[in-house]
Amino acid sequence: MNRSFITLILSLAMVALVTTSSHAAVKKTLCVYDPGGKTGDIYNMMKDFRVEALALGVDFEMRPETDEKTVADDFKASQCNAALITGTRARQIHKFAGTVEAMGALPEYAQLRLVVKTLAKANPQVSKILKSGDHEVAGIFPGGAVYLYVRDRNVNTVGKLAGKRIATLAFDDAAKTMVRKVGASLIAADVSTFSGMFNNASVDACYAPAFAYKALELYKGIGANGGVIRYPLAQMTMQLLVRSADFPEGFTQKARELAYKSFSQGLKTANQAESAIPAKHWIDIPKADKDRYDEMFLDVRVELRDKGVYHPRALGLLRGVRCKSDPTRAECTQKRE
Repeated sequence: MNRSFITLILSLAMVALVTTSSHAAVKKTLCVYDPGGKTGDIYNMMKDFRVEALALGVDFEMRPETDEKTVADDFKASQCNAALITGTRARQIHKFAGTVEAMGALPEYAQLRLVVKTLAKANPQVSKILKSGDHEVAGIFPGGAVYLYVRDRNVNTVGKLAGKRIATLAFDDAAKTMVRKVGASLIAADVSTFSGMFNNASVDACYAPAFAYKALELYKGIGANGGVIRYPLAQMTMQLLVRSADFPEGFTQKARELAYKSFSQGLKTANQAESAIPAKHWIDIPKADKDRYDEMFLDVRVELRDKGVYHPRALGLLRGVRCKSDPTRAECTQKRE
């Protein structure tokens, strides 16, 4: 038989298979938060996820949105079957998953990977805790470590933050607690305003992942005298939340596995953003200052756990991961979390 003819038959068969899968899939709406809209890296990542979800029987209509609050509100109002938002915003809907972004809880990417892997496993107990009422976590993607950007590189210790003006997301209880603990002045901001406040000197510092250095032009606020403190305040994550009843049985578990499979690609993007920050703008701090940050973050986590902001079981998981990677940490014998 002619080879070209065989190739044609196989091609037609593949088209038929994809078409059949598409017709069999249920159509659902996925609202995606991406500051860059349709041209952003987050939206493009979810386009790849959409292709794989189709094979699981779900055909997502994706709706990009540059305002994260709108995405969260639409999801809660059932205007979207699924939503992709940051873990900090997701905490208002799903406390356990949102606690993954707890202050200082995961200093290393390897630790975040282990957490995401653990939560992606097909385990009845894990599946149960990833449900909160009608909502369920269907995937966690790395967004990059969050760093403190300062206009004056001499502000490089916890003590020197006292009295400084820090742009703080109004809905971020953890950040507000941290700002209060260091004696700094909280200047309320949102995702669309904090970079402008930093760049025009309305504040002395702000916090964001490395991608914001270029995307939000934070290098303008850094100027010749500022920098980025090379110590992760938290791990930003993008979390896929779904309304469980809207999806085929077994979809959310397979979606979590798909999300974990893409972890390395997401991490690559985060690492590239960090590498793009010039060496002269990084500020390295001594171990003694890192230890002070660790102690302060622990106090913040315990306080927010007791206030009901952080999920205690999630904090226990994160502590276990930290102590597994570094058993010498002081907290590993204190057992405060």
